[in-house]
Amino acid sequence: MTMPFRRQDIAKAFFGLDLSDTKSLLVDSNRPTPSRRDPQATIRSPTTNETNPKPALLALPAEIRLQIYDLLLVSRFNREQNPSWAVGNTCQKMVILHMIQAPQYRTMEPAILRTCRQIYREAISVLYSGNVFNLSEPEQMFRFMAQIGPINIKLVRSLDVWIPWMADVLPWLTLLNALSKEAAGLKYIELGWGADCEFPWMLERGAKERGWGDNVLFIRALAKIQGLEKIHIKGYYAKHWPSYLMAKTSAQVQAECGQYHEPGPDDDPKTIQWIQELNESNLRSFREYQKGTEDLVP
Repeated sequence: MTMPFRRQDIAKAFFGLDLSDTKSLLVDSNRPTPSRRDPQATIRSPTTNETNPKPALLALPAEIRLQIYDLLLVSRFNREQNPSWAVGNTCQKMVILHMIQAPQYRTMEPAILRTCRQIYREAISVLYSGNVFNLSEPEQMFRFMAQIGPINIKLVRSLDVWIPWMADVLPWLTLLNALSKEAAGLKYIELGWGADCEFPWMLERGAKERGWGDNVLFIRALAKIQGLEKIHIKGYYAKHWPSYLMAKTSAQVQAECGQYHEPGPDDDPKTIQWIQELNESNLRSFREYQKGTEDLVP
């Protein structure tokens, strides 16, 4: 029975790496050629223990192994580096699908999944269910789904989604439809709609700068994702969207008004004051955005 993954897929999905030629990279250029090797070393047959050593990790109790998998496979970092990448108020870092994680900056070690079949089977669900995956374009998620395959996409539990105001809505509707059919394990979605609020006329009904937060087709497609336990919406959206989601899903719905920016721990008083004023401005824009959306009932 083959495992439902390839090491190339894991590497591409999480680090943007191509391991198709990894074997050649492991060859030591200083290694002697066969003609220069010790003949006895060449003909010596390795023992069974040498060819198939059992990973020492498997000798540990199962509960300890699960803790190790969590430490290796759930992305964590110092949230002071960038609070916007953090999951809530924790030190867990979202897996941002459009960012290639260079080895020196990576915050998890999925290579452990290539150790052996047993470790893969024990740990694979930790990788996909323990992390929160962030995206701002449908193509990012489609590519990820293709790389990890239909079995693993069912293990994904949490998504953090941002819809830029200038986005094309059709690919987003296609993605939401795909998630409703393929992401059976999805339990939590945080979704925000962007809008360009620089000038008042940009918030008028029908202006493209309003984005898709008042699009009826979008909210209907979101409500079709069954099995969700929590939905967190933010940014700019129509007035009745929270109550609609509560009525159409069994999820707990949290509605955040506008875009809130969290001050950093090292911000000086002037910067903190600027962030507070920005949050107040965003809240005013949010209230203007919702004016005239009372008649929008999906």
